[in-house]
Amino acid sequence: MKKILLAATLALFASTQAFAIFGIGAHYIMNTGSLKGDNGLIPLPLGDAGQQIQDLMKDANITVTQKSASGLQGIGFKAWIDFIPVVDIEGTLNVAAIRYNTLLTIPQLKQDENGIPYKDSTTINLVYTPDAPYSMIFGEASPLFGVVNGDISVTYPFDLKILRPYVGVGFSYFASIPIVNASFAKKMINEDLLSALIPADPTDPNVDPNAVAKIQKSLVKALESESYTTGMGGHLIAGLRIKPPIIPLAVYANGKYYIGGNTNKQFSQGLVLEVGGGFAL
Repeated sequence: MKKILLAATLALFASTQAFAIFGIGAHYIMNTGSLKGDNGLIPLPLGDAGQQIQDLMKDANITVTQKSASGLQGIGFKAWIDFIPVVDIEGTLNVAAIRYNTLLTIPQLKQDENGIPYKDSTTINLVYTPDAPYSMIFGEASPLFGVVNGDISVTYPFDLKILRPYVGVGFSYFASIPIVNASFAKKMINEDLLSALIPADPTDPNVDPNAVAKIQKSLVKALESESYTTGMGGHLIAGLRIKPPIIPLAVYANGKYYIGGNTNKQFSQGLVLEVGGGFAL
């Protein structure tokens, strides 16, 4: 009797394929795309500054240097259906991001040992303190670039017992976070910030000690008022799922190549890799 039960169990195991009525899972994302750098100049308005400062700071500019970055990482969630004839359908929500640096080189007046003012510059890294509770985790944080995308994919599977390779195409919706580049920096340079950077009195050519805090405040305010870049596009997908017989679990790996999407022009979309697993009935 035991031999019969064992044989029946082995037969069931051997005949079971990587098929699930439906599944849900979570995964790690690696986006090989890259964020391009950007440089620019912002004229330094002198306003009511004294004549000496006007003469010394004539044609001065704030230099904006936004650094490049690559290798976005993040997390995603997936749901899939396998019981439809011929094709499978899956839906995915991905969030991937990376930090980068943007520097402001700001002209300022200093005094030499004889008390004579001269033009110099100082460089400030644009960082900000996130709101609680994130401030407890990150402290001061560099700007963050991220892409959120939702995908609907139709795939054609190849059943190989516990392996289910597939290829397909799909529709994608994208949203990308604003980039703190030269054009963005122009929006955050306001009169209050300039008054902290430019001394009105040439006999006291010192930057306001609260200038950095004001820059951070201006950065956060500008980020809050800026909208996401959104758009629609498509993707090609190839991957596989592995589902052991009987056990209601599956692991999967996908590679996606995106077409279009209207993400920020500075971002070059690359191959996106998804590796994860979840419940599969």
